[in-house]
Amino acid sequence: MSNYLIYQAYGSPNILNEALLSILSYLRQPAGATVLVYTDNPGHFQAVLGDAAGVAYVFIEPAQWRAWRGEIDFVHRVKIKVLQHAAAHYTGQLLYVDTDTIFTQSPSAIFAMLAQGERFMHVGEGRLGDGNPLNRKINRALQQASGGPALAGGTIGPDTRMYNAGVLGLRSPADAPRLAEVLALTEQLFRLYPKHVMEQLAFSIVWARSGPVREAAPWIYHYWNLKEIWPVLAKIFTPQPGTTLADWQARATSLNVPALAEGKAHFRALPGWRRAVQRWLGRDWQLPPGLGSGPV
Repeated sequence: MSNYLIYQAYGSPNILNEALLSILSYLRQPAGATVLVYTDNPGHFQAVLGDAAGVAYVFIEPAQWRAWRGEIDFVHRVKIKVLQHAAAHYTGQLLYVDTDTIFTQSPSAIFAMLAQGERFMHVGEGRLGDGNPLNRKINRALQQASGGPALAGGTIGPDTRMYNAGVLGLRSPADAPRLAEVLALTEQLFRLYPKHVMEQLAFSIVWARSGPVREAAPWIYHYWNLKEIWPVLAKIFTPQPGTTLADWQARATSLNVPALAEGKAHFRALPGWRRAVQRWLGRDWQLPPGLGSGPV
């Protein structure tokens, strides 16, 4: 059975550039997977990747992206529809990753575990009842909602565990019915409490019904807190005649995304008064100068 690495990357060039950076990080340590890029702009990728072996594009019209948001007009509903499309057209192990990810090591082991029936998400984010503040807000909303604790055939209580959906691993076609469950549950949850993480709660619940959820964090870094690098990525991926794939790789590796994201997270974790003092002293967190000007 084949392995597939899946991205959804459409609309903003910033999102396309994030996907380019992630794909390049995978190509440095590949696992024999076909990279499937669901996009409305294949040319943006081909300008950097050229005809890189193992990279294919699934062209999706803008109207289809909008339709995939559904009646609830939820951007992360699109993720489920992309996976349903992939499960209907490709047989094997499907590893979906958000664009704001970096492969820190080859995902060969993930694909091997997927082939054995394991299911993956990125990393655990605690229980609804005593996890982070957003988890606790969701728990309160669901417990207060009429019929909220029992949805789509199961109970959603304080002990329900939330996992980050920046990575999703499954098998096709075996897990196609579970994707239908995720879609139905996402729509129910979003109507009850329209927060941006309701699709990941649905994935967390449906995946856990089939066994333990495996975490992809040892292989994949997810940097959702670092939109400041968008101008840097635009600089890195500015088209230049004669630039080879090796040149693009050199540019990409000049950017240590995990270190940058951890530095920002460390600053944000400081007590409010310390952050205020740092800002008053002109020491607010910011990207180091000169990023994106690595070797070419």
